[in-house]
Amino acid sequence: MSTDLVHADPRDVRRLATALQRFEQRITQISSETYREVGRANWHDRQKDQFEARFKDFHKKTNTFVGNEVSAMVKSLNSLAVALEQAQSQRF
Repeated sequence: MSTDLVHADPRDVRRLATALQRFEQRITQISSETYREVGRANWHDRQKDQFEARFKDFHKKTNTFVGNEVSAMVKSLNSLAVALEQAQSQRF
């Protein structure tokens, strides 16, 4: 198959974009749940404070990274879906 031809169904491309958005939501939810569990842990010393600060930073970086990457991918997939729909509407 030639690499310059696109063989894709725009509905499938949009479904993939939606699946990526659900992935982001799940990652964010799990990260938040875990962050809350760290805070609730019956552990009270300097080491926990350090761990909690480290996890807070990890939580923030993870959510930012996943959010940015998924947003870019979803935007790209939605643009592809629009282009595919336009191409399909112009076929003879």
